[in-house]
Amino acid sequence: MFFKKKETVQSKPELLAVQSGEIVDVATLPDPVFAEKILGDGYAVLPTGSEILSPVSGKIVDVQDTMHAYGIQTDDGLEILVHIGINTVGLNGKGFKAKVKNGQRVTAGQPLAVVDFDYIKAQGLPTYVIVLITNIDEVKSIKCNYGTAAAGETVALTYVK
Repeated sequence: MFFKKKETVQSKPELLAVQSGEIVDVATLPDPVFAEKILGDGYAVLPTGSEILSPVSGKIVDVQDTMHAYGIQTDDGLEILVHIGINTVGLNGKGFKAKVKNGQRVTAGQPLAVVDFDYIKAQGLPTYVIVLITNIDEVKSIKCNYGTAAAGETVALTYVK
């Protein structure tokens, strides 16, 4: 009993919802790179708010200059991509404000970015926030919890390593 390890947030085999809204299957996204799971597997949220939260605890390993995508490495070795919008790289950062930087440690539910989704919609671009496990070969199975999500509270995906 005294030597039992206490479970921490980092060791939970789950990804939280990065945004409030509807969790959908990435296979239904209007972009073949995501729909065909070329970059990995996970979930997407059709967002209702502006703040994007980290789905996991870990280390920020990549913040794109355009602030539309964030890479996070979890303590158990998973590589997580949070990609905001589809074809938003062409906006060159307009409408995005990063709240983290490379090398920074984050906890699940911590803000990664603030996004002006009205601006993205005005550019005719889809606003899905896509969360992928990019090294999906490290995972035996995943289960997505489709439906309505609350940012930072709803478990959007569970996995078995």
